[in-house]
Amino acid sequence: MKGLSDKMKAIKSYGWVLQIVGAALLIGLALYLEFANGEDIVVPFIGALIILSAGVRLVPFVKTQKSDLIKTINIIEITIDVAIGLALIIIQIWTDIDFGAVFGYLIGVYLMLRGAVHFYGVSEQKEQSDVPLYVFHVSALIVGSYVFFSGDFTPGVLIHLILAFSVISGGYLIYSGYKGYKSYRYQKTLSMPDSDNVADQDTVEKELPVTHQPEVEKEERIEEHVS
Repeated sequence: MKGLSDKMKAIKSYGWVLQIVGAALLIGLALYLEFANGEDIVVPFIGALIILSAGVRLVPFVKTQKSDLIKTINIIEITIDVAIGLALIIIQIWTDIDFGAVFGYLIGVYLMLRGAVHFYGVSEQKEQSDVPLYVFHVSALIVGSYVFFSGDFTPGVLIHLILAFSVISGGYLIYSGYKGYKSYRYQKTLSMPDSDNVADQDTVEKELPVTHQPEVEKEERIEEHVS
């Protein structure tokens, strides 16, 4: 157990390396998406993300939800989500169709549908909610409505948002990595002996002690010699 604890402590002390590397990867990938042909990557990625999130929800929800009505509504929503995800992947990879505003319409429908289905289940008291879920689904309704009705949300706009988010997140990771490295150097400095103090200690050890006889002892010896 002690060996494992020492290994974990060593890994933790070098955590700043992972933070710096993670920041570099995050910002580098975002810059690549921005200045290269990022739509060929972002659009299928969003489609795959939608499909995976829908698939992960399906089986646990069906097994735990007791209301047949809520269960059916959610299964329909998940089916639509999978269809949207497949459309994003297939159209971008295997066709020459330019998404343009269609991308915004699909994302808007996905977000609004997720928010509406969630709050319907909560209103029927068949689903429970908490603060994070509430904030997420309210945001999904607001963002989804804006994206759908604005008509100008394209993959390029999403890439701009990804770049901004990556720069902010990368800046935070860089700052955390700087603090971690600073703490690492401070601990290393404390664990090393001071070279000046070591030299002074060696000099003191090599010096011979000088003893001075008290004046009283000298006077007593003189008196004994005279007598």
